[in-house]
Amino acid sequence: MAMKGAHSQSSGKPKYDPKKRKFQNKKSSADDNLSPANKKRALKHERQSHRKHASSVQPAKELWNQLRVKTNDKETNIKLCAELHELLKGKCLEVAMQHDASRCVQGVLQYGTEQMRLEVVKELCGADAKKDDDTKNQNVNLAELCKIQYAHFVVLKMIKYGSRDEECIKLIVKSLKKQMTKLAIHSVGARVVELLFGTFPPKSVAPLKLELYGPQYALFASVNTTGKDNSPTLPSLTEFVEDNPDKREPTLAHLQALLQKGLDKSLTGFGYFHSLLLDYASIASPEDIRSFLTPALAEHSLHLLSTRAGTKVVCECAAYGTVKDRKKMLKCLKGYTRSSLKHRDAYLAVLRMCDVMDDTVLVNKMLLGELHQNPDNEKNE
Repeated sequence: MAMKGAHSQSSGKPKYDPKKRKFQNKKSSADDNLSPANKKRALKHERQSHRKHASSVQPAKELWNQLRVKTNDKETNIKLCAELHELLKGKCLEVAMQHDASRCVQGVLQYGTEQMRLEVVKELCGADAKKDDDTKNQNVNLAELCKIQYAHFVVLKMIKYGSRDEECIKLIVKSLKKQMTKLAIHSVGARVVELLFGTFPPKSVAPLKLELYGPQYALFASVNTTGKDNSPTLPSLTEFVEDNPDKREPTLAHLQALLQKGLDKSLTGFGYFHSLLLDYASIASPEDIRSFLTPALAEHSLHLLSTRAGTKVVCECAAYGTVKDRKKMLKCLKGYTRSSLKHRDAYLAVLRMCDVMDDTVLVNKMLLGELHQNPDNEKNE
C-alpha cells in the first residue's frame, strides 16, 4: 500500500504550492531569457496597465519627464503643459490619487498658464462636476485629497500657485468649508492647513479659521469676506466671547478637545496650531492654563518658540504653571539660550523664565550658564 501511494503521488499532477505567484506558469519562453531586472520592469508595466486611465497616464509621465528639465524655456514648458493638460482633462481627480501620476497634475499647476491652472482647480474642487458622474467621484472631494499621502501634494501646488488668482482662492476656500476641524488634526491634512493659512489673505481664510472654534461660529463663517475693503469683518475670538459670555465654556471645551487630539499627533510644529493655542490661552482662566495647557506643553516648549504666537503661549504657561512644570520647560530650553536670545520671538520666553523662576541657582545652571561660555572656544576644541 505504501508503494502504491508513492507511485500515485509521483505519477499525478504536481502539488500546488501557494507560495508561488499565480502568474508564474503563464510566462512565455521569451520571458525566460530576460534578466531579473527586465522581468521586474515588465511585471511593473503589466501591473500598471490595469490601472484606471493607464492609456493617458503613461504618455503623461513621459511629458512630465520633459517638463521638469530645468533648461527648458517658457515657451517649451507651455507647449508641453498644453499637451499634458489635454491628456489629463476630466481625469485629474483619479490621476491625482495615484502615487506615480500625481506629479503630472502638479506639473500642470506649476508650469501651466493661468487658464490651465484655473481649469484644473475647478475640476478638483468639483465646480465642473456633471450629474452623470459616478458616485465614487462624487464622494471624493478636495478635503479627501488633502488627507491622501500623494494627492495632498496636488492641493499644496493649488494653494501655492493659485494664491494670486481671486477665483482660485474662492473655489478652494468654498471646497474646504465645514472640513477644517478634521483637517486640522489630520497628520497629512495639517500640512495643507498650514500652507493655506500662511499663503492666502487672512480675510479669505477667516471663515475657515472660525470653524476651528466650534459649530456655533458657523453663522459668522458664512459671511463673505473676500470682497472689497468695505466688506464686513469677522470678530476675533476674544471679542466674540466678551460679547457672549455664555459661549465661553462651549468654546473652551471644543478647543480643548481639538488641541488634545493635535497634541496626541505631535502637531506642535505647525504655526496654525500655535495660533489655536494662543486663542485658547486668551479666553481661558489661569486655572485652565495651569491644569490643561501647561502640563501638555511643558515638554514641547522649544517647538513653540519658532513663532510669536507660540512664544506667547510659553510665556503664559510659565506665568501660571506650577514649579514642576516650570522646571520641565527650563530643561527644554537648556542649550538653546544663546540662539533663543538672537531669535526675533524666542527671547521673550527666556526673559519670562528668568522673571518667574524662584530657583535662581537652577536658572543660572540651565539658562544663564551657557552665556558664560565662549562659542568660539567650543568650536576650536
